[in-house]
This record gives sequence, C-alpha cells and structure tokens, in this order.
Amino acid sequence: MPRSMTGYGRGSSVGSGFSIIAELRSVNHRYADFFMRIPRELHPLEDRIRRLLQQEIGRGRVEVNVILRGSPSGEGGAAVDERLAASYHRILKELAGQLDLPLNVGVSELIQLPGVLELPESASGEELLWPHLERALQEALEKLVERRVGEGANLTRDLQGRLAALETLVQELDALTPVVLEEQRLRLESRLQEALADHFDEGRVLTECAVLVEKAAVHEEIIRLKSHLEAFDGALRQGRGPVGRRLDFIAQEIFREINTVGSKAQDYRLTALVVEIKTELEKMREQIQNIE
Repeated sequence: MPRSMTGYGRGSSVGSGFSIIAELRSVNHRYADFFMRIPRELHPLEDRIRRLLQQEIGRGRVEVNVILRGSPSGEGGAAVDERLAASYHRILKELAGQLDLPLNVGVSELIQLPGVLELPESASGEELLWPHLERALQEALEKLVERRVGEGANLTRDLQGRLAALETLVQELDALTPVVLEEQRLRLESRLQEALADHFDEGRVLTECAVLVEKAAVHEEIIRLKSHLEAFDGALRQGRGPVGRRLDFIAQEIFREINTVGSKAQDYRLTALVVEIKTELEKMREQIQNIE
C-alpha cells in the first residue's frame, strides 16, 4: 500500500539519571532527506540514527528533534582487593624490618600498587545513551509510519477513484474516435466531389480521404493510454516500497499521449474529452506528489 510522505511521531525512554524524547516530522521531498536537531552529546550517533530511519523512510524530508534531559551515569564503582593489599603490606613490613627502615606506607600508597584498586571500564556517554535513544526513535518511527500509512490509504482511494474516471473517459474516447473519423471521411469526400465535379476521379478522392483520415487517427495513442492506465493501477496495488516516482513517471506518459490525441483531434467532442482527461490527470498528479 502506498504511503504518504507526511506524518508525525513521538517516542521517549528513561534511563539512569536521564530521559530522552524523540520527535519525527516528515513532509514531501524528492529524496530521503534527514534534518537533525540533536544535542551535542548525541552527534557521534548521527549515522546510527540515519540508518535506523532509512529502514522505513524511502522518500520525504524528515526533521529529527531529540531532547536529552539529565546525563547518563555508569553502573558499578571502584573495587579494592583487600587480600592483595594486606599481602603488599606484610611484604613491605618484612622488608622494612630486614633493612631496618621505618615503614611509612599508608592507604594512599597501597591503593596505587598494581591490582589493589580496580576501576570499572566505563562505557562512553553515547554508548550508554544509544539503547534509550534507539528505543525512543523506534517508538516515534512506528507512529510516524502509522500516520503515513493511514494517509497513504486515503490518497490511494482518491487515486483509484480518479483512475476509474480516467478509464471511463478513455473508453468514451475509444468508442467515439471511429465515429468521428467516418464522419470526417464522408465530409471530405463530399467536399472533394463538389470541388472536382468536372474532373472527378473517385479512386484518387478516396485515396486522399484515407490519407487525411489516417493522419487524424489516434488508435495507437489510445492503446498506449490503456496500457499506461493498467500500469498505474498495478503500481497502486504494489505491496511495499516507494512508488511515488513510478506513479509520477506513468502520469507523465499518460499526459504525453493525451496531448498527442488533442493535437490530432478535429472534432469538438474529442476535444471536450481530452480536456476532461487532462483535468482529471492534473488532479492525480497533485496527489501523487504526496506519495512516498
């Protein structure tokens, strides 16, 4: 089902000493474009944010707004190996006795000896923040996609209705064309007979009529029009993925064919149908600009 390119989503997550709020707003754009408004602490995570959004966003300009309140604190603290410290102290005491030296070793000196004080390997700030940022972004993205899907369904229904109207108009055009061409042929034959009354050559008159009528024929254009309409319907029924560009391309091809029909049309009834088709098609092209 085609999606709209407009939508909004909001998500949040709470960590130890901090909270994150993520907001996503999307509007129409030819490509997938992400505009970041994020705190300085999250700048190293910008590529991850972009990759996460690209999993669901194929087209559209998405404004990413992240609010960080508080700051992360690492879990766990420093640890002291008391047995190792006691062993160090005993050895130093024995050494001081053997050398007849005073033992001037305090706690501050002991904790500086290898292995006595173990400091935790704290993760960087962005690594502590990422799981929560990812959770908030994922929630916002799900809501954004939900909005885009809902609006996409409305756009699809509108386009299907307009497509049905186009198909009806093209059928009328197809049915009317041979009638108009036969009328033109008869008028041309009659005029030529009057103009060449004294030197009438029936074979030549019929040949000239056939050539003129053939130039006004739009049978091939109508066949291509029907083919483009089928392709448009198929693209609308496509399961997933961006289809807006394909729909826009097909609409351009339809417009090109109907322009050719209009340039050949020499009857007010055909011209009226061409105008109706162009009007309906222009409304479709406006709606297509909203589809991902």
